[in-house]
Amino acid sequence: MILAARRDTGDEADERDGLARIILRNRQRRQDSFPSVAFGEPAWDMILQLYVADHAGRPIDVSSLCASTGVPKTSALRHLDRLVEGGLVRRVPDAVDTRRVFVLPNDALREQATRWLDTVRLAIEIGPS
Repeated sequence: MILAARRDTGDEADERDGLARIILRNRQRRQDSFPSVAFGEPAWDMILQLYVADHAGRPIDVSSLCASTGVPKTSALRHLDRLVEGGLVRRVPDAVDTRRVFVLPNDALREQATRWLDTVRLAIEIGPS
């Protein structure tokens, strides 16, 4: 595979991060443009949020991650549980504030998100087929 053979440079990682941020912003714009439509992709929103937070080197706590999805917290928690069960993320208690728990991406999430973002980047570079 062409993408697997490419060397990962800091620039490519920054491009992936930028693309993930653009996708997140445009998902919010889409919701703002169609307020009566429930698009319903909370797990995808979580994956993108975690990817961006990981790239920035900042942890994201469960409450913030759930709030970023735009769905009720109980629904968001169910999606988070599925991500944990799928081995994509892990919960890590905050060593300073025992009331807070962070969600961190596992290598599987990083690898899968990287592959997907590279596929999208390549499609953008090549254009429609």
